[in-house]
Amino acid sequence: MKLKIFLAIVLLGSIMAGCYYDIVTPQDPNKPPQSVSLQYDLQPIFTSECATSGCHAAGDHKPYLVADSAYSNIVSGGFVNTTLPSSSILYQEIASGGMPPTGKLPDTDIKLVLDWIKNGAQNN
Repeated sequence: MKLKIFLAIVLLGSIMAGCYYDIVTPQDPNKPPQSVSLQYDLQPIFTSECATSGCHAAGDHKPYLVADSAYSNIVSGGFVNTTLPSSSILYQEIASGGMPPTGKLPDTDIKLVLDWIKNGAQNN
């Protein structure tokens, strides 16, 4: 009987030792933005998720997000605000999940867009 209790305690202890919670530390909102390239970081996202037929391809909804004209369409169309990046239309639409209509982008992609705007929305 004592052996069964002992084994039960050992088994329970080993199960409890294997249980833990991942502690996720929120990112510091005051941390400097990461370096982001429009051409290499954002355009692949725009091409696969946004510049599709019926969405932001040339001739569809503005801004057109095709590779050769995405920058000029975003900047000249007033879709970015480098003074208040989080109030940029581009950022707000994707952060809210309003765009793309196929489903919200991963948080890492959304952060790339915000960091690009924070860095001055350069044509890089």
